[in-house]
Amino acid sequence: MFADDTSILIKSHNNIQLQCELNIVMSRINKSFQDKLITLNLEKTYFIQFSNKNTNDLDIHINIEKKNIATVNEIKFLGLKIDN
Repeated sequence: MFADDTSILIKSHNNIQLQCELNIVMSRINKSFQDKLITLNLEKTYFIQFSNKNTNDLDIHINIEKKNIATVNEIKFLGLKIDN
């Protein structure tokens, strides 16, 4: 079984805290999916960071099962193309 088009939004004013929270949330979601026999396809899982011009983007790393989640500059969301 697969879960399509799952999106998670996390807001933080601190990029280090954001990275920590993202890793915790993604690990919990992956565990929950596994418990329900749902597969999280890590090859099709992406991260996009939105920020304003007053915020410096940090090279954020999200890891699940020792795999790094790809960071992208644009993504399709339910048929809409969204960029940062």
